Amino acid sequence: MHRNLCEEAMKRSGLSDRVWSRLCAFLNMRILIMNKFVLATLTTTLFLFSAGAQQGGVAVLDIDAVARQLGVEEKVRVDLIGMQNQLNQELQRTQSQLQNQMTGVEQSAGANPTEEQRRQILATNQQLNAEFNRLKAQAQQTLAQERVRLINEFRIQLEPIALKAAEEKGLDVVLMKVTPPVFTYASSVDITEATAKMAEDAGMKVESPAEPAAPVATPTGGIEPSGGEKAKGKAKE
Repeated sequence: MHRNLCEEAMKRSGLSDRVWSRLCAFLNMRILIMNKFVLATLTTTLFLFSAGAQQGGVAVLDIDAVARQLGVEEKVRVDLIGMQNQLNQELQRTQSQLQNQMTGVEQSAGANPTEEQRRQILATNQQLNAEFNRLKAQAQQTLAQERVRLINEFRIQLEPIALKAAEEKGLDVVLMKVTPPVFTYASSVDITEATAKMAEDAGMKVESPAEPAAPVATPTGGIEPSGGEKAKGKAKE
């Protein structure tokens, strides 16, 4: 194409073939140099873009493994068992107190309660059982909230350390291995060991706690009328 244009321009210019040949050769060289420059610039741009795309990315962290290595998992377990034992002891005392109230109401009615007194005993029994069930549910909720608090406290402390471990690998997002489930990943993006080491250096490792006392059983059943009153009720039926 460039050659045809040169020939056309030569016919119109009136210049000699020799002069015009040199001029066309000069222009072709300039065009070739320009093309090489554009190609080099494009190549450099693509390289920089590719290099920039490799910066950042996702790191994978097995936070449960870190918690085990630091002794945090065991400490949380022991702390929760201790708290559950305390809550169960309180529930047992409360159940005993409510049962005593139930017994007092029955004793006030005497050996031969009237129909109105029987209705009062039944209503009291229902109220005391409702209160006891509320306290049991509250104890379970308190235990669950404490578990969430301990886990979140650990995660908050670990967050900047995990991010630092990721940044050292050129990554800027940390994904926990357990949530959401990770299908597969390259070992080069796993920062579990590095994070555990940094956390230990930061003083997050805890001593193994003493095993708590024997578990205190959660109270079962509810508040029941006395056996004598139930026997009378059945006999009357």
